[in-house]
Amino acid sequence: FDVIVFNFAVNESKARYFASELLRPENGRLLAPVNAQRDYWLKQTYKAFDAKGNVLWSAGDVGAWSVQFQPDVTQDTCQGVWC
Repeated sequence: FDVIVFNFAVNESKARYFASELLRPENGRLLAPVNAQRDYWLKQTYKAFDAKGNVLWSAGDVGAWSVQFQPDVTQDTCQGVWC
């Protein structure tokens, strides 16, 4: 894929895995709200990855808002009203 965008929170290891497995090596990009800490589903940081899993850009706040998304419900550690 050229671009992958997650609309739910994920652990950084999952974002890196998807980037390295599914993106085109030349110019693929993945944007995801990544948990600020592993399995902590209450705060995320936007991160953009290349196909090697390198972080190209990140932002913990967007304007005046902190980044918080619905958790990855496929994770055993999911917590909150969505799980």
